[in-house]
Amino acid sequence: MKFPRKRKNISKYDRQLKIAIAREYLSSNLGYKGLGIKYGIAASTVQGFVKWYQKKYPLGVQDQEMSINREAPLGEDSLQVIALQMLIENASKELGVDIVKKFGTKQPGK
Repeated sequence: MKFPRKRKNISKYDRQLKIAIAREYLSSNLGYKGLGIKYGIAASTVQGFVKWYQKKYPLGVQDQEMSINREAPLGEDSLQVIALQMLIENASKELGVDIVKKFGTKQPGK
């Protein structure tokens, strides 16, 4: 008797949901269990989302997509976003304060 093979790389969760949950984990104080309760999924699933996100998007979603599309002409909206990002970077350098939270930094023991 042959058993059906398990299909790999088929997820029952939408890519956008996985990205949203992983980014929320990386930017908030909620842990795997807290996000699992919030979204009604297992803590191990949230952990899997975070690992998947960090592996697939090591630079973050926007940074990676921008580096891929450097050759494409930029629209007005894209130029505004880039200008604002440069403004934030310059302000943080001049003030000596981190304005934007770095993803992946978590407080120990939380």
